[in-house]
Amino acid sequence: MAFIQTAAALGQRPGIGLSTDNALPERHIVVELLRSAAPLLGLKPAVLATLEAMLSCLAPKRTHHTVFASNATLAFRRNGLSDRTIRRHAALLQEHGLLLRHDSPNKKRYSRHSSADGATLRFGFDLTPLFDRLHHIAQLAAQAEQQRERLAYLRCILRSAAQDALLRNADDAVALDRLKALRRKLTIEDCETLLTALEPVPAEGTEDLGQQPALSASDGQFVRHYQKSNKEITERKSAESDAKPERSADPQDLSVSDLVQACPEAAQFAQTPVITTHDVVTHARVLAPMLGIDAASYHAAQDRIGPLGAAVTVWALVQRHDTIRRVGAYFRAITSGAKSDGFDPFSLVRRMLTNAGGVNCAA
Repeated sequence: MAFIQTAAALGQRPGIGLSTDNALPERHIVVELLRSAAPLLGLKPAVLATLEAMLSCLAPKRTHHTVFASNATLAFRRNGLSDRTIRRHAALLQEHGLLLRHDSPNKKRYSRHSSADGATLRFGFDLTPLFDRLHHIAQLAAQAEQQRERLAYLRCILRSAAQDALLRNADDAVALDRLKALRRKLTIEDCETLLTALEPVPAEGTEDLGQQPALSASDGQFVRHYQKSNKEITERKSAESDAKPERSADPQDLSVSDLVQACPEAAQFAQTPVITTHDVVTHARVLAPMLGIDAASYHAAQDRIGPLGAAVTVWALVQRHDTIRRVGAYFRAITSGAKSDGFDPFSLVRRMLTNAGGVNCAA
């Protein structure tokens, strides 16, 4: 994928692209980002479908982002949508800053090339603003995903608290009112307001990182990470374990500053300084779709190695993306696929830090 790096906390590198295979962003990645960020962008599904039809008219390898397809072609790809609706959707996309219209004198869409000076005139829908804003859209997609998770979490607490109140008193009017409210489409603020009158259900651990060991925020504060994964024990593995004593994993000392030092490519894409583990996880959710890592693979990695482990893996792959042909497939293989047995993202970053000559930890 090709992304022009924006101003970051650690500096600027104009003209440098984040690319996994020296190709332009694949359409399904762009569409997935747009669908995830749609609530915050204010775009309805019908408008996104029209934008997806425009993206389908772009060649995979190209030097521009101009769509030359006619309204009739776009209407056909939208299953017979009216010409008037196509124009209205194009106007909405232009209002949201996702495309520019370059109309020709006769309102046709085409290009003219001059062999004398190498200039080209292109008349059509220019989607350059969309690709320029992909990094910002990825941030909105990550933010929208966090809001969806938070809303689902609060709705679950609200339902459980209301049911517990009804078990104590079947005629509890407040609890009955809360259960009726859950039939509606609630916001995060609505759920928090409704929870004030109920006794919340106690939750275990932290909401964001769970039981995953956290990276320390400074070089002087280190934590120990012991690799632990729930693997199915077969008879063959059981026999091997009986014959050979199990080796305990070596502790890995890693701080947030070590991660930034080992993976400067990922850190330079951050719009704000990366200081805490929450910053590490949040930034990884922005970087993942840029690398071609779909939401299903990322969630599977979180279930297997934890939210922090998945985030650290994304950081490492950004640093090594130029040596990997298909980062999305590679991420899936090492985190939840055939090559996931024994994979430790913290050890991977520690080796990268050692190779970079930046070891700064206790032996």
